[in-house]
Amino acid sequence: MKRTSPLVAKTSPKFFNFLRSKPKYRFRLVDFKNKDYKTDLLLSQTRCDLKISPKGIMVAGNFNNHESIIPLLKNEIESISLVRGKETIDTFYLSPMHILMKMGIPSRVARFFKVYPSEYKISETQVIIKCEEYQLKLITDGTNFETLLRTFSKSGYSEELNLMRKPSLNLLNYSVY
Repeated sequence: MKRTSPLVAKTSPKFFNFLRSKPKYRFRLVDFKNKDYKTDLLLSQTRCDLKISPKGIMVAGNFNNHESIIPLLKNEIESISLVRGKETIDTFYLSPMHILMKMGIPSRVARFFKVYPSEYKISETQVIIKCEEYQLKLITDGTNFETLLRTFSKSGYSEELNLMRKPSLNLLNYSVY
């Protein structure tokens, strides 16, 4: 049996923690079900991030208070559902966003010129990944829908991809007069 001397042993990971930057997670794992459709409460409600590649998807996060990864191979993935949140546009007359939208500029561009935060709202985007053995449900900011759609399509998940859009409410079309 080989023994490891204390001089050769690995250093404590706590020593170098101040050098590492904190990861910025963009997703929240809301629901994790195994093949028997039982919810794992230890994994749900944790912050995580998606790494999408042509060979599969990795869900990296701080599960159970330590960094870990849930690997999803492409041949195991049955379907990926992207659900876009409800979009609400409520601008006032002569707002820069209102003027740009009347000129025909799309709302995804005109939203950067809003004066008040209440002029443009979009609820969260949901990503539901169904595999042979488990199902993941993640949520993210509503503005990430187009980026996710583009990334999944470029990585070769067009066949597995299902899109659902909640209705948008544009209050510019309703006139008071």
